[in-house]
Amino acid sequence: MARGLTPFLRNYFITGVLVSLPLVVTLWVLWLAVQSIESALGPLIAWLIGLFVGEPVHIPGIGIILTFVVLILVGMVATNVVGRRLVAAGERVLLMFPVVRPIYTGVKQVIEAFGVKRSSFREVVLLQHPRPGLYAIGFVTNEARGPLVAHLNGEPAKIVFVPTVPNPTSGFFIVAPEKELIPLDLPTEEAFKMILSGGVLLPDELEANGVMAAERDPGKIGGH
Repeated sequence: MARGLTPFLRNYFITGVLVSLPLVVTLWVLWLAVQSIESALGPLIAWLIGLFVGEPVHIPGIGIILTFVVLILVGMVATNVVGRRLVAAGERVLLMFPVVRPIYTGVKQVIEAFGVKRSSFREVVLLQHPRPGLYAIGFVTNEARGPLVAHLNGEPAKIVFVPTVPNPTSGFFIVAPEKELIPLDLPTEEAFKMILSGGVLLPDELEANGVMAAERDPGKIGGH
C-alpha cells in the first residue's frame, strides 16, 4: 500500500508545486518591490506631506501606490525611443557581470516565452514529430509562404513552433502541410501548462476536443 501511495502523493506534490510556483514567485517579487520602494520613497512622501500639515505623515499602503506609479512610469519610459536605448544600455551593463548574466538572461527568456511570444501563437495543434507515429503539441506562428512552400506542390502550409520540456524558450521550427496538422480546441495557456508539467497537468478541455476523437479514429489523423 505504501508503494502505491508514494507515486500518488508525488504526482499531487509536483502538480501543487507547478500550480503554486508562478503565483508565489509573482507575489514575492511584488512584495520585494513594494518594500523597497516604500523604504526608499515613503519617508520622502511623508516629509512632503509634513510641509503642508505641519508634521510628517506616513500613509498606510503608500508602498503599493508608489509601486503602481513607478511601474507605470517605467512602462512609459520603456515605450519611447530614448527609453528603449536606456533599457538596452542597462542590459549591456548587467550582461557584463558573469554572475548576473545567466540569471537575467534566463528570467528574460521566460518572460518573453510567456508574454510576447505566446501572444504570437495563433493556434494549438497536434502534429507527427519527431517521426511518424509519434505526436507533439505545437503552436502555429504564421502562414508558410514563398520558398518555404516551393516544394510542397502548392499545398497550404503553416509554420509551427514545437517547444521543448521543461524549457519552452527552445524548440523546433517546423514547416508542416496544413492537412497534417490536427487543430486542438485548447487555450494557449493550458497547452503551456501541460507542456511545462510534462503532462502532469492535463486540462479538462482535452476530453471535449477532437484529440480523443482522433485517437479513437486514426483515419482522421493527417486527413487520411
